[in-house]
Amino acid sequence: MKEWLRAICFGVLVGGVTGFVGCAPVEPLPPPPSTPVSVSAFKSAAGKWAGILKTTPRSKGDDWVTLTIRDDGSYDFVSVRTIGIFQGQGTFMLSDGKLKTETERGWIIATLYEEGGRRLLKVEGASKDGTQYLAGLAPVK
Repeated sequence: MKEWLRAICFGVLVGGVTGFVGCAPVEPLPPPPSTPVSVSAFKSAAGKWAGILKTTPRSKGDDWVTLTIRDDGSYDFVSVRTIGIFQGQGTFMLSDGKLKTETERGWIIATLYEEGGRRLLKVEGASKDGTQYLAGLAPVK
């Protein structure tokens, strides 16, 4: 009988905690920054950025990408994929307030957004085989 009572008390406790936590208000995430910022020097976009990389046509899952931009415009990236690691490096140029690069394998345009003290680097690109890439990257602290 003691075991039976203990099991009921435990069930009531777990149910109560679950109901309390499940009904707690959840703060919505703020929308991403939407004000584009003109980049006039690489230093304003330099640092380590990371986020989800999406491809079109869609693959089975999205990939995590880390992009490091240095003060001289050189960059390297690493994308952890389900089939392995995709990585590369190069040098951006500044054009129309954006970071741009083009190689024999494809092109990238990165636009910096800031709002309310938050920053976002929107990266768009395409490879020569027609695959399109899109990533919203946040600064890594």
